[in-house]
Amino acid sequence: MLSFPLFKDDLCKDDFKTSKGGAHCFPELRVGVFEEIVPMGISPKKISYKKPGIHLSPGEFHKEVEKFLSQANQEQSDTILLDCRNFYESKIGRFQGCLAPDIRKFSYFPSYVDKNLELFREKRVLMYCTGGIRCERGSAYLKAKGVCKEVFQLKGGIHKYLEEFPDGFYKGKLFVFDERYALSYNSDVVSGRSAQAQSPN
Repeated sequence: MLSFPLFKDDLCKDDFKTSKGGAHCFPELRVGVFEEIVPMGISPKKISYKKPGIHLSPGEFHKEVEKFLSQANQEQSDTILLDCRNFYESKIGRFQGCLAPDIRKFSYFPSYVDKNLELFREKRVLMYCTGGIRCERGSAYLKAKGVCKEVFQLKGGIHKYLEEFPDGFYKGKLFVFDERYALSYNSDVVSGRSAQAQSPN
């Protein structure tokens, strides 16, 4: 794909994520043009992906999560580790100490943010999702609210993080949107939702 002239100048190796899976998991290839890959429910003309949170490499994100988890009282911290995926994704795997909103689809994320603005006021937000796509729009939306001290996002998402840190701070499986359902990078098992993973609303 990288050698195809149409993509050669716009894509780089960093944009690709590789993982195990057989051809039976991918029975067809569909190409389409969409306004949004993952609909947020708000036009990209109103909230642009061009104004996202600050990208952190997996290594930088790992250090930030390590610093956050080392704090004795995470509830009093000026940092929030925010999972912007759907509840069924965070149920099978998530970063330790995260806030995981109880949302069924990404288009509910703006409403969650609007209802919880005080939670984010003057906070540093470390945001993550599966591959980084939802964070582009989600971090832009949160940033546009003007209440956070800073908004960061994990570049390449959990997928890229697990390539570098399979035994890092992400526990459980990574939900994927194909016939594989979930990928395992470590032997950790997450069952149910921990208290710190519950969302306030």
